[in-house]
Amino acid sequence: MEASSVRKKIGGNWPGDSFSGRRGTLIIAVVAALAAGVLIFLFVQQYKKHVNGTVSTSPVFVATQFIQRGTSANVIASGSLFQRTLVKSNTVVAGAISDPSVIQGEVAVKDIYPGQQLTAADFTASDVTIASQLTGNQRAIAVPVDSAHGLVGYVHGGDYVDLLSSLGSGIGNSAGGAVTTLARHILVLATASSGGGIGSSGGNEAILRVTDRLALAVAYAVDNGKVWITLRPPAGATDSGGPAASSTQPKGHK
Repeated sequence: MEASSVRKKIGGNWPGDSFSGRRGTLIIAVVAALAAGVLIFLFVQQYKKHVNGTVSTSPVFVATQFIQRGTSANVIASGSLFQRTLVKSNTVVAGAISDPSVIQGEVAVKDIYPGQQLTAADFTASDVTIASQLTGNQRAIAVPVDSAHGLVGYVHGGDYVDLLSSLGSGIGNSAGGAVTTLARHILVLATASSGGGIGSSGGNEAILRVTDRLALAVAYAVDNGKVWITLRPPAGATDSGGPAASSTQPKGHK
């Protein structure tokens, strides 16, 4: 009896007090862990906001319309099938182009969809054809010329020319034998000879890019009169005025 009283006076009920102490410690540990988790979560969110706010941007070109495989970069540019935009640097696709001049003269090797970034790997220079340089109402027509009318050795693929005709604008024209401008600002897609100008070793033909309607007038003029090719300056070309058929060539080219 006395021993029990002494134990209560000194330490109380030992087993019950020990359990209560362990439970209190556990509760404190759980609360501390939860508090630490909340602090870590808030820190991570704040860090993400900081990182997103400091990410730099880079210019890329993205497709604005569907670009079919085999379409040339020149047609893509003239048809405004892509546009320059800024994206976060960490979202730039590997090989994305920031300067469209790097794919000039090349063609798409696969279909490109709206919103897709254009990359150097999407284009190649090995598959460039006459057809790949045409779009919409554009057509290719071969115009036979002789040395007196075709600037022998001076006109090459990629040049822009004007067409003159002794039949004026062609079908139904009453100009008789007068020479008038049939069309201005026509792209020469290729010449009859490989790598040379009109009239060099391979024959006297120029493959021209025209509209479907202009192709009729050119064909009539070739069959019923004379057609001259006049070479335009590579830059800064101006026209004196007067009627001429539309050639629907790339905007901004003179």
